[in-house]
Amino acid sequence: MNDLLTSRAHGSVREASVPARASILMVDDKPARLLTYEAILNGLEVNCVRALSGTEALEKLMSQEFAVILLDVQMPDIDGFEVARLVRQHPRLERVPIIFVTGINVGQSDILRGYEVGAIDYIAVPVVPEILRSKVAVLVELHQRRAELQRVNVDLAAARAQLDDELRRDTADHRRTEAALRDSERVFKALVEHATVGVARNSLDGRFLYVNPGFCQMLGYSAEELVQMTWQQITHPDDIDADVQYAKRVVAGEAPSYTLEKRYIRKDGSIVWVSLHGSIVKDDEDKPRTGMAVVVDITERRVADEMLRTADRRKDEFLAMLAHELRNPVAPILSVAEALTHMLGRDERQQALVGIVQRQASHLSRLLDDLLDVARITQGRIELQREQVSLTDCVAVACESVEPLIRARRQTLRVEHEQPLFLHADRVRIAQCIGNLLSNAAKYSDAGTEIFLRTWRDEDQAVLTVRDDGAGIAADFLPHVFDLFAQGERGLDRSQGGLGIGLTVTRKLVQLHGGEIEAASDGPGRGATFTLRLPASAQRADLPASPPAASGLRRILIIDDNRDAADSMAVLLQLDGHEVAAVYSPEDGIAKVSVFAPDIVLLDIGLPFMDGYAVARRLKDDGFQGRLIAISGYGEEDDKQRATAAGFFAHLSKPVEYSALKKVMAAPPAGFPPENH
Repeated sequence: MNDLLTSRAHGSVREASVPARASILMVDDKPARLLTYEAILNGLEVNCVRALSGTEALEKLMSQEFAVILLDVQMPDIDGFEVARLVRQHPRLERVPIIFVTGINVGQSDILRGYEVGAIDYIAVPVVPEILRSKVAVLVELHQRRAELQRVNVDLAAARAQLDDELRRDTADHRRTEAALRDSERVFKALVEHATVGVARNSLDGRFLYVNPGFCQMLGYSAEELVQMTWQQITHPDDIDADVQYAKRVVAGEAPSYTLEKRYIRKDGSIVWVSLHGSIVKDDEDKPRTGMAVVVDITERRVADEMLRTADRRKDEFLAMLAHELRNPVAPILSVAEALTHMLGRDERQQALVGIVQRQASHLSRLLDDLLDVARITQGRIELQREQVSLTDCVAVACESVEPLIRARRQTLRVEHEQPLFLHADRVRIAQCIGNLLSNAAKYSDAGTEIFLRTWRDEDQAVLTVRDDGAGIAADFLPHVFDLFAQGERGLDRSQGGLGIGLTVTRKLVQLHGGEIEAASDGPGRGATFTLRLPASAQRADLPASPPAASGLRRILIIDDNRDAADSMAVLLQLDGHEVAAVYSPEDGIAKVSVFAPDIVLLDIGLPFMDGYAVARRLKDDGFQGRLIAISGYGEEDDKQRATAAGFFAHLSKPVEYSALKKVMAAPPAGFPPENH
């Protein structure tokens, strides 16, 4: 029987789950008794299962679960004691309560034997229904509670297993996170500790919390020394406020970070220039916690920048001095060429040679003007003489200036004005810009071609375009066309000439007027278009009336230490019928005035020992009432203002154009002040 029970346990019979209604196993070889038990238990909502023998009972026990076993003691095949013993030996059944039901008198030894084999109670036949029902009810309730407790334990075990699994995963994730963090720390340490730049972390009040070796090397302090200091202690006093203001903006959330150039004071007292990038580290509540700084030593770069600025300044000074010095020899060349045009006869070859001298000297003069303008602009010494001017008049002046070049190249200039336009601008400088564009178009266009100039109004802007069908501009050179000394590809004959500074000067002058200029071209051989935009003025220009013509010959004294310049100008004036005297020192000039009594004195400013301003003051003090005209290689605005303050009637820059000189000499003394050149 024991083998039967064991085989059934290991066989195909499965353990049943606890049913919703508890089951009662009733075992008795008398069917009538089983019916009685079932009737008594009818109101308990239990399933009553019958077994007529011990063997059948064991089979029932292996197939399902029971809350209570009502077991008859006396049965033919296996008695109740043996059945109870076998049940108690099975692990799954050892806790099932067994109540012996017997119809014979049992002694104390039988009762003890029953308890020994696992019975929990005895009920004698005839059975008292209330007793049987109450005992079974209690055991059924205990069974159900135990089953519920088992289910809870199963759920708890499953939950614990899930928690254990999650804990294992969390532990693994935590270990991986820790490993990644350690790896990240190693990488960070390797980067920061061996970085060639300085890295520092400080508290919000400025105390250093960490500095890397690069920062220490930059400042000459050890890490131990720096963590006892604040960044304010090592910052140049003049740079602290700027750093504080930038940092406050970042702390306030107005900016994520900041960059500035500042000075640190090294331990040895020397200065190190740095570029500092500062930021803030925040805590979990998004509040500023510490400051971080990445610092790069830029001392060498600052020194190099200063050297470049010094070299650039010296270059500008050299260009200005070069242009000034070259003006002196050009002036007599122009004067002699002008004089020769009056002195020579009608010999075409001689006139052609003189024309060559005039054109080349004038060209050299324009180059010198460009060099001076570049120097003035880069040094910020250009002052615009703004007035209400007509753009049409500026175009006319520009066209007149380039007319010889266009005529020599047999080109045609077509000008179109859609409407009168007026500017609040410097008349001379605007005409210079337009002239540069026209000259550039003429030089880079073939002989016999046309150049087009057009003006119109675009909202509040006056627009001027100069278009040609000439050499064009390569796409890669177009962005650099306004750069200083920039020139496109040129042939070995350098037929276009120039220094590559005219367009640079033009752009700078246009920008000073609040305008803009741009170049466009479809490529080499397809011409170019330059577009100039300037703020238009709604007010019409008040043009001065023409001064009355002055006639008559003058007594003119020239004071210039450059004998060639003085003598050539004297000859030129004499050819026009004037009475002219030339002296070559300030002392001789002052003495000559008293005996020659000139109407006009052409006075060089750059005289040795006593400059032209001092000579002018001496002449005024001596009672000279004639017209003083300054002749100078310097043409800055302050030079002109200084000349006016010294009593000069006009200021002319070398080389002096004879037409400009005649205009100044012919101007009346009042009402029509001459235009300085």
